[in-house]
Amino acid sequence: MNRPTPEMEQRFSDWQRSLTLTSKTNQSEEDVTERQRELVNAVKGGSQSFGAYLRVQLGIEPNVNLEAPTLPRMIDPSELRDPPFELEVSLVEAWSDQLNSRDASQPLLWTRCHLNWIEQGHLGERLDEAFLGALPSGAEEKTTEAAARNLLRRMGGLPHVRGKVSVLSDCPFSRAWWRGRVAAEATASSAGGIDALTAHRVLHSNNDAWARLVGDSVRRITVANHAKLRAALIYQYRGSKRGESAVRPQEMQEALRLLARRSPAILFDALDWSVVCDLTAEAVAQTRADQQREAETEEGNSPSSQATTVQRLTRFLRR
Repeated sequence: MNRPTPEMEQRFSDWQRSLTLTSKTNQSEEDVTERQRELVNAVKGGSQSFGAYLRVQLGIEPNVNLEAPTLPRMIDPSELRDPPFELEVSLVEAWSDQLNSRDASQPLLWTRCHLNWIEQGHLGERLDEAFLGALPSGAEEKTTEAAARNLLRRMGGLPHVRGKVSVLSDCPFSRAWWRGRVAAEATASSAGGIDALTAHRVLHSNNDAWARLVGDSVRRITVANHAKLRAALIYQYRGSKRGESAVRPQEMQEALRLLARRSPAILFDALDWSVVCDLTAEAVAQTRADQQREAETEEGNSPSSQATTVQRLTRFLRR
């Protein structure tokens, strides 16, 4: 795929910043709101209206053809906001040789892909439902600010507000590709312990759990980037899927943080798969026990959660 130039990236960033109110902005609220209304009207005008608007904002001439990975079929608005598992799998299969990690980490590239899909009619005409409407949680979005942020997140991510991880967790199609990539890496690192479809189902089971996993890998817990350790942690949740058996976000995150305390003394990728599985199983079990104890503590009005966390770490590190 053709990579955007630095000039294109700057124009894209300027456009995103012009549509959002932040504490660091030097724009007037009135000006930003007017630009947000223009965006909303373009989206509600349908694919031709929105496509023309995006080309102007991104500086793309009408006669310039855009490249994009192939969509396997038409996409419904609810599917674009939060692709079901079967759609994510089909996207990963269709895009296996069309994207790489460098390209897939760029918000502008995903935005240009969405422009292609919009102009080709692959996303239909209910674009306001797909890009502006309520998040999957059902929260009502009533302001142009919320609508603009929804759209920017869903089309490629909002890095100047939500950080570099936004493209991995906020853009549904990018999220699908990255979950497929992490699932494939887990399979390759697990000595046959977990297959890619099972790993992908675990990662798809809870969007918040996925956001915490990739967020910690980018910002806080570098141990999450150890391929074998991450695969073994996913393996502990191999029966998980969307719904009642979904991964519990805080549990997975806390287990990973327990493991991070041991990472300075352990080279996880050098250990046998069975040993890493034992370590991750122990961390998950410890987290579950401690969270259950904390829940009982809150009911009985016992020691603070901070003290309980210190005790948890001390017990785990002594093992």
